[in-house]
Amino acid sequence: MNQYKRLLSNTFIFAVGTFSSKILVILMLRFYTGVLTQDEMGVADLIIKTTSILYPVVSLSIGQAVIRYGLERRRRKPDVFTIGLLTVACGFLISLPFNPLLKLVHYNTSAGVAGSLLDYRILIYVYVLTSCTQNVCGQFIRAIGYVRLYAIDGIFRTFMTIVLNILYLKVFRWNIYGYVASIICSDALSTVCLFMIARLWKYFRPRRINFYLWRSMLLYALPLVPDAILVYIIGFSDQAFLASMQNTSVSAIYSIAYRVPTLIALVASIFIDAWQLSMVNSNTKEEQIEFFSNVGNTYSAIVFIIASGGIMCAKLAMTVLAVKNYYIGWTFIPILAIGAGFNCLSSFQKSVYLLEKKTVPSFLSTAFSAVINIVLNALLIPRYGGTGAAAATLTSYVALFIYRALDSRRFMPIRWKSLRLGLTVLLLAVQAALMLIEPPFWLIWQLLLFGAVGLLNSRELMAAFAKILHRHRKA
Repeated sequence: MNQYKRLLSNTFIFAVGTFSSKILVILMLRFYTGVLTQDEMGVADLIIKTTSILYPVVSLSIGQAVIRYGLERRRRKPDVFTIGLLTVACGFLISLPFNPLLKLVHYNTSAGVAGSLLDYRILIYVYVLTSCTQNVCGQFIRAIGYVRLYAIDGIFRTFMTIVLNILYLKVFRWNIYGYVASIICSDALSTVCLFMIARLWKYFRPRRINFYLWRSMLLYALPLVPDAILVYIIGFSDQAFLASMQNTSVSAIYSIAYRVPTLIALVASIFIDAWQLSMVNSNTKEEQIEFFSNVGNTYSAIVFIIASGGIMCAKLAMTVLAVKNYYIGWTFIPILAIGAGFNCLSSFQKSVYLLEKKTVPSFLSTAFSAVINIVLNALLIPRYGGTGAAAATLTSYVALFIYRALDSRRFMPIRWKSLRLGLTVLLLAVQAALMLIEPPFWLIWQLLLFGAVGLLNSRELMAAFAKILHRHRKA
């Protein structure tokens, strides 16, 4: 199977699993916002975001090393899997004494009640452990070729999360605890099922540890720890600043609005999952550059067309996804949608660093973006609230893409079609501005601009389709 066909096939498989599952979760937002108060929703989301930051620290980002090294044919699969699980276990034990640091994440409710995440430390730590273990197992089954099982597992985890959410929130009335516990239980069930179906116990051999490989995997993964933390900080700092400088109610509205741009990031996650399996190949350097350039330009076209649709449907999305108390959040979506598009392209650029095992430059680029995000949040949120947070996020993601596009040329000079990218971003900026201003016949303007973005990028999509079809016929 040629590399384009393989990429398309894997993308389709991951799309079925990931997209269907994520759509179900997003559609559940109306249920969540109806059962939980805005303050409860804000605290629950703070717990989820904090766990996302703790996850790479505890796991040492070993999941990334598991798939990168697991894809190499010369590696013994049991060595890779054993190192992955042992790293998670060691990281978890080392992190236990540091739980008082959770007191640093504090919040104010709309009723004026102050609190911190230290009250939820047991819940957070159990969540971290189950999430890290599930991730290692999930990444490993991808590395050994269980692509369909990986996709099915995504659907299974989502289904169990929804069922348990209804049980814990609607029946047992566990509120914040029920919201988080449903995710913990679904991750734990997923891990058990993967062990049974893929017979992962055969690959766990703690008595035969390859310490040389462990060192190599850690050297690859460790720079990804601060990298991952900073990625989450870019998304988390918005809510942390809003919860602290405004209140958890404003933070919750922003959090729900952020779910719409998350759909754009979902495209990135589906594609990047498939891309990781295709980028490790035996091509020559020039063939790799051509492959990366062709795929990158097609990917950018898809991402920005979806971003344009997200801007156009901002009001409709908030009406469908949440109860009316959250409707004002639509004003954040146009800015966040463009930012999400640049975040997707940054993720693609990051694959260059991962392919070349240059994880330190990846971290430095993320640090650059995170500093911009935090500084702008501190400056803009006190005056502009959620709109300031959205603007800070957009600016940081644009900076991240530009940094990586220039820096990664040392390793892989991707040939971006700059004129098309520039015109597309200009159209998106005009579209976002008109959406927020709401001039007469605003919907017609939105439809016209959406059509213009699609038309501008259609040639790229048709060229990609022709390339795949041509290669398929040759094969």
